[in-house]
Amino acid sequence: MSVFFQPAVFYSAGSSPYGITAADFNGDGRLDLAITDIGNAEVAVLLGNSDGTFQAASFFGVGNNPISVTAADFNNDGKMDLAVADSNGGDIAILLGNGDGTFLPATAVTVGSNPLTVVSADFNNDGKIDLAVTDLGFGNVDVLFGNGDGTFQAAVPYPVGNLPYGLAAADLSGDGIVDLVAAVNGDNNVAVLLNNGDGTFQAAVPYSVGTGPMEIAVADFNGDGKRDLAVSNFDSQDVAILLGNGNGTFQAASFVSIGSNLEGIIAADFDNNGTFDLAVADNGSNNIAILTGNGDGTFGPKQFYAVGSYAAGLVAGDFNNDGRADLAVTNTYSDDVAILLSDTNSLSRGAPFLNKIER
Repeated sequence: MSVFFQPAVFYSAGSSPYGITAADFNGDGRLDLAITDIGNAEVAVLLGNSDGTFQAASFFGVGNNPISVTAADFNNDGKMDLAVADSNGGDIAILLGNGDGTFLPATAVTVGSNPLTVVSADFNNDGKIDLAVTDLGFGNVDVLFGNGDGTFQAAVPYPVGNLPYGLAAADLSGDGIVDLVAAVNGDNNVAVLLNNGDGTFQAAVPYSVGTGPMEIAVADFNGDGKRDLAVSNFDSQDVAILLGNGNGTFQAASFVSIGSNLEGIIAADFDNNGTFDLAVADNGSNNIAILTGNGDGTFGPKQFYAVGSYAAGLVAGDFNNDGRADLAVTNTYSDDVAILLSDTNSLSRGAPFLNKIER
């Protein structure tokens, strides 16, 4: 089955928007967006309306060169907060939410030398949200335990290799505990760190992927109940698929050729057929590539949807409450975010609404 989206609608998101996440920041039951604004050292917050449109961005200051952002409740007050990796500041900026879409002034948590991708989860099962971040400069993944009040303990580094970039948190071994996997750009592999159950991690185990891996999506692509990996490769211009064995190990990668300069990648069921699909930011062609999952770990013909200049970050969510997954894409050079709503009427036409290109 093909996946269809309406033409992109664009919203200003500061100067050089890059990282993105979606959550309900004002408690109205609608998904909002938070976007890192590299050029202005800010986070842009766009509150969502119920119809898939968004209000004008509000901006909140963070540190130098913010790259990625994650949303969670760090102080257990029932309101969503933000953590932002300030890549040139050597810290993570914590913005506690007021529950109305605004945030308190950022506080800084020191990490490594060049933090890039930050994720949030409860790694030590104490009911408090923790953080993990890739440190490009020192070649580590840093883990920071949360205190439950919006503060964090000192970072614990785990070596993963040369130039780690993307990071994902998920239960990779089927033991109910959250593990980590990093895209190690300089070594052309992904490094799997299995959790010991107490928030400490085993030594990283590398798996070869393509050239210049950037970001990672985790989902069950072949329907066997085990977590698999999809990795965007910037230099080899493909996506590596690594099927999981269910115990934290993975089979050798297979590859899907996409285009040029791949960055963000996410997994979602865009066509509502019960299997996971992929969306990949192809910033070399200013498109989003959609790979429809066949349910066996392989993917159907690619579809491409035009967005803005230098597509970088992606997030999926139901922005207009129609029960289907939509897309939001940061466009770093055109200074905006593109919203692509699922086209629920397109299946009757038998052809995609926007340029479908097979490569």
